[in-house]
Amino acid sequence: MKIPVLYYHKIDFPQKNAIYKGLYVTPKQFKRQMALLKIMGYNTVKPEDLLSFIKGHKLSVKKPVLITFDDGYENNFINAYPILKNLGFTSLIFISTGFIGKKKSVLDERESVPEDFLDKNEIKSMYNDGFYVGSHGINHYYLDRLDEGVLIGELIASKAYLENMLKTNIDFFSYPFGSYNLGVMRAVKKAGYLGAFTTVKGKVGIGDNSYELKRIAVNGYNTILNFLYKIIFLQ
Repeated sequence: MKIPVLYYHKIDFPQKNAIYKGLYVTPKQFKRQMALLKIMGYNTVKPEDLLSFIKGHKLSVKKPVLITFDDGYENNFINAYPILKNLGFTSLIFISTGFIGKKKSVLDERESVPEDFLDKNEIKSMYNDGFYVGSHGINHYYLDRLDEGVLIGELIASKAYLENMLKTNIDFFSYPFGSYNLGVMRAVKKAGYLGAFTTVKGKVGIGDNSYELKRIAVNGYNTILNFLYKIIFLQ
C-alpha cells in the first residue's frame, strides 16, 4: 500500500488575466473530488501518520489520504474548508508567513493576478477545528538559490511565527516551487522539522525519506476521470 498525498493551491474560479489558470480548482470541482474520495472509502490522516507509515507501522485507516494546500490563500478557508468539514475530512495547509493577512498581494512575481491570503483568525479557526498547519517559508523563495543564512532564516523564523500563533509545534514543511536539494533538506531537518513535502509526483511508501515526501498535484484542468486515475493508478 502507498498513501496518496494530494496538493492544491487555489479553490476558486480562475481570474481572466491569470497566467497560471491551472492553479485554480473550482469549488464545484473540489466538492466532486472530495465526495468521490468519501464514496471510495478514503479517510484523511494526520501528517504524523505518514511518518509512522514510512517507518513500517500499520495505520488504523484502511484507505488513508492526506490533503494539502500550498501558499495559504484565503479561498482555502472560504471555499475548501466548509466542504472538507462537511465530509469529516481535514487537511494540512502550508503557510507562507510573510503573506498572512495580506490582501490583493502577489506571491509569485511571475503571476500578474493579486490574491487575498489567510489572516491569523482564519488560520486559528481551521487549526482549532482539527486541521493541520505547516510552514511554506516566509517569502516563497526558491530555497535552493539562497545563501545559507537566508535559508536558515526562512525555515526557523516561519516555524517560530506559526508556533507562537498557534501554541503548538510546527513539524512539517513544504518546499516553495518544489525547489530543494540535499543542502536544503539538511537545513530543514536542522531547523527542527520532522518531515517535508515535495512536488515530486507519486505516493508515499514504506521506507521513503521523510524530507522528500511525494505528492499528487490536482489542478483545474483535471476531469473527474483524471482525478480518479491519479488516486488509483499513480505509484
